[in-house]
Amino acid sequence: MRTTIQLAVLFSLVLVSACDTTRERLMNERYPAYPETIKRAIDRGFLINGMDHDQVFLTLGEPVCKKTIQHNGRPVEVWLYPPSGKNPCTTAEFRVYFEDGGVTGWQAVKVPSEGG
Repeated sequence: MRTTIQLAVLFSLVLVSACDTTRERLMNERYPAYPETIKRAIDRGFLINGMDHDQVFLTLGEPVCKKTIQHNGRPVEVWLYPPSGKNPCTTAEFRVYFEDGGVTGWQAVKVPSEGG
């Protein structure tokens, strides 16, 4: 049991460090060229329609799940935040929608509690 917990902690640290490295790289390589409106949104943690994947990552961090759904016959990529419940891919409480690589909307979703 203790080894399982240690492995879980180590895996979590590796994930966090990978996200930090990705964020640092994007901030150095991409952020300086963004328009001021995008920079302000990233700095304040706000989304703007049209943001690309990297800009959303810089704004909200790594999603707990990514999936593609069909909406009106078109593929829509959905990034889900934050983890909630046993399966974060179905119980996430905040969703960001992308079409053709840009944000088309976002939504807070009230998820019923698992306990009752």
